[in-house]
Amino acid sequence: MNTTDTKQKKKLNELAKRIRQARTNSHLSQDELGKYIGVSDKSISAYEQGRSTPPLSKLKKIADSTDHPLSYFTQEENGSALLTSKLASIERELLEVKRLLKEAKPQ
Repeated sequence: MNTTDTKQKKKLNELAKRIRQARTNSHLSQDELGKYIGVSDKSISAYEQGRSTPPLSKLKKIADSTDHPLSYFTQEENGSALLTSKLASIERELLEVKRLLKEAKPQ
């Protein structure tokens, strides 16, 4: 395997890892994410295992569905994008907790 192949494989593995992490951070199953972006859960699995690469249009939908910036998936070093996505995930969880507390409150 030459250097170019090794770099491509590394990038594909990194993308796969980020797709999986974004999905799990957003508390989505592979099936749910697939429905959001218009593919099967098997396609999501293939993306997450690095067996295939999503087209840019699907990658944009993954970013939108998981509240991650597209740069999270396309940049090699993006600590600020990761922080932004984690903050968005925390905000979603807080909103859900507030909703649940409001529902539980006797009226």
